[in-house]
Amino acid sequence: MQYHIQTTPIWEAFRSDCACPVCALYERTQARIVTQYGNEAVMEPAARVRVNKRGFCTKHLKMLYEGENKLGLSLQVHTRSQAIAAGLKKPSDGKAAAKEAARIESELETCVICDTVDELMIRYAYTIAQMFIHEPEFPALFAASRGFCLKHYALLLENAHKAGRNAPAFLSELYRVQHDSMNEICASLEGFTNQYDYRSARATAGARDALPRAIEKLKGPILDRNKK
Repeated sequence: MQYHIQTTPIWEAFRSDCACPVCALYERTQARIVTQYGNEAVMEPAARVRVNKRGFCTKHLKMLYEGENKLGLSLQVHTRSQAIAAGLKKPSDGKAAAKEAARIESELETCVICDTVDELMIRYAYTIAQMFIHEPEFPALFAASRGFCLKHYALLLENAHKAGRNAPAFLSELYRVQHDSMNEICASLEGFTNQYDYRSARATAGARDALPRAIEKLKGPILDRNKK
């Protein structure tokens, strides 16, 4: 069959034995799109139009600034700033001021990179559901995964219907994987907290990294594991 997006990154993510394969796909996709907007997209008129309209969110603007192409970023921030300046309206009264404030607040975190990555993640979720049907080796690999962060579990649920008549089987396996993963996290957290109970003889196996793993399960890879 013809997939809506390349399947190789999906195979690699699920074979990596990571906490959330879809997070691995997200990180890879995000890095690629940030690199594009830090380099060749600077000179593409269509990309500049999107940047002028949507800008960059705080996270992605910081990532771009930490890159090497300060000139390219300056050009994009310059034209985005001009677009914002041109759109400012002088309020005539308190009601108008509140309306203008709401408009500005709604645009503070709009982001062309987020838009692009989110669109690609939907296509990945679509392809995962399709692979569950059409790739003979994929269901076993999917079943052996360690579950997903809650955001990406929801994304897969939303796109489960893309598995067509096989959606019930896909949903059943998706739920089982996630349920087992959450139960394991809960048991590990209990083992961690038991370390502080004098009545507990020993901690549960795997308790040492239970807290960061639980946070990543709830919120995705937001932690720097190298920092204590």
